[in-house]
Amino acid sequence: MSIPLNLIISESKVERGLLNAEPPTRPNIAVVYSTGAGQVASFGGRPLKRSEQLFSQYRFRYDVDMSDHRRRAELRSTPLPARGDYYFFVATVDVMFRVHDPVEIVRRAVHDPLPIVYGHIAGRLWNITRGFDIEDSAKAESAARQAFSQPVTLPEGLQIGGVSVQLLPDAQASDYLQKKRAAERALQTGDAEHQVNVQKAMQQAQLSQMAQVHQLQARQAELTAMGNGPLSAHEMARRHLAGNPQDTAHVMHLLMEHERAMIERQDGTNQRVTDFVKFMMQSGVIPPGDFDRFIGAAAGQLGLPGGPPAALTAGAGWSHAPVLPPAGPQPVVPAQAGPPVAEKPEAVILQQDPATKVWRPADGVQPMYLMVDESTAAAPYISDLSDGVRGLLGTLAQASDIAPAIRLSVLGFADGVATRLPLDQVTAASQSPWLITRGDADYAGAFETLLDQITPDIEALKQQGLKVLRPVVFLLSASAPGDDGWRAQHRRLVDPAGHRYAPGIVAYGVGEAAAPVVAAMATRPEFGYVMTAGTDVHTAIDQSWRALSRDIIAAGRALVSGSPALTVQPPTGFRLAGEPV
Repeated sequence: MSIPLNLIISESKVERGLLNAEPPTRPNIAVVYSTGAGQVASFGGRPLKRSEQLFSQYRFRYDVDMSDHRRRAELRSTPLPARGDYYFFVATVDVMFRVHDPVEIVRRAVHDPLPIVYGHIAGRLWNITRGFDIEDSAKAESAARQAFSQPVTLPEGLQIGGVSVQLLPDAQASDYLQKKRAAERALQTGDAEHQVNVQKAMQQAQLSQMAQVHQLQARQAELTAMGNGPLSAHEMARRHLAGNPQDTAHVMHLLMEHERAMIERQDGTNQRVTDFVKFMMQSGVIPPGDFDRFIGAAAGQLGLPGGPPAALTAGAGWSHAPVLPPAGPQPVVPAQAGPPVAEKPEAVILQQDPATKVWRPADGVQPMYLMVDESTAAAPYISDLSDGVRGLLGTLAQASDIAPAIRLSVLGFADGVATRLPLDQVTAASQSPWLITRGDADYAGAFETLLDQITPDIEALKQQGLKVLRPVVFLLSASAPGDDGWRAQHRRLVDPAGHRYAPGIVAYGVGEAAAPVVAAMATRPEFGYVMTAGTDVHTAIDQSWRALSRDIIAAGRALVSGSPALTVQPPTGFRLAGEPV
């Protein structure tokens, strides 16, 4: 707790006697006088002269401390919110101040100036820190130094000459930042380890490939040295024994068994051919004069001696294609005769359905602003409003046919306007915002913020070469404005004569929202809706989100189809705000 500081050092009555001279003063003290009627005056800070004292109307004297004062304090009782009002800064303030107007000090009876000085500093810092994320304490400090770079004169007669501010996250924010930094370091470490593992895998694959190539080259050199002939049984035996001479007895036994089997097979084939020919001759099918020609042709087909060589002889060796074909052109192997192979049907190429429309940049984009009530009147329904925003973003992200055509911004309004989602295309990577209740609804400020925000947003889209449609504002209101002060800003926002990008406004009213106000905020009679009497507010909010999602998707598809139009369907449980009841 700060030690109080008393600026009015002393108070005394003014004596009128000839022998009662006013006490002298010090250089850092200013003397102020007041009459019995409460009038206050100072004569350059000096005491009254004897002649002035004798006939003076002033009855009381006050000695005011004009010294420079310096104090250092930590504003723990007034935590300063960061952007989003979720995390807070703790400020340590080093301030220098002095009395600027001693008469005002006496008039206002300012004994302890510290609450006034700290209150002014905290109020200005509050507005500054809300523009920065909790990670940007250094930037917020710089903005605070800039704000207090010139002396500030207060109406209470004080002047703040210099302010030095140090901002640090509070305990909850510090814990969040530490966890975030740890997660970022873990990601960086994981990325580095992954790169090392990938490099090792690539190097190992390269070594394996080199070993395989070397092995294939060695095998090919071995085959070339051995004549590179077809792999008959004798050739396979010879190659095996070249590297494994200890298997000679076993390999020779297998080779003899193979030869015996081949001879027995050939003998059986010859006997069956002979029996077949004899039967044909005895049956008169083969004339005796054609015996030699017939037996030669039959032997040739079966690969027997006495006929032309066959294309494939029983017992002949076989060969396999290498695992990796050698470089260079390969010999063309003629196809063997056989039954004709059925031709494959021609591939069917599916053309894109002409009725299917795909968004192109030339179709343009539709800017949409979602203004959601975050005032204290909406506090009982804030979770429904937050869930609705997240559901809407998920629905738009899944509607891939129209998502590129929509640019959506989410703004929360109460005693100020907070940008929860800047104007951008909604994708699966879009971050769902959270809504936070805070203060009374300032509709005038909300419309003024829209007026300031829409123009730079539209110009930025045009600089991207896009055709931009007139923006649309969807307003979800759960509170009533305190007065009609919002109407002037509303007219400036929607008047095409003064606002080049004047938007259309679709307004939904729930809870405390009054039907006449909702009807006045909507730019067309069919654009203003309020919940019907007896409808549950939570159900009404859910139905308004459903209708909003449906209308936005319908507008996007109308744009893609080449006929942009906004058609608003009333949510279930709502009626037109301008409809008499």
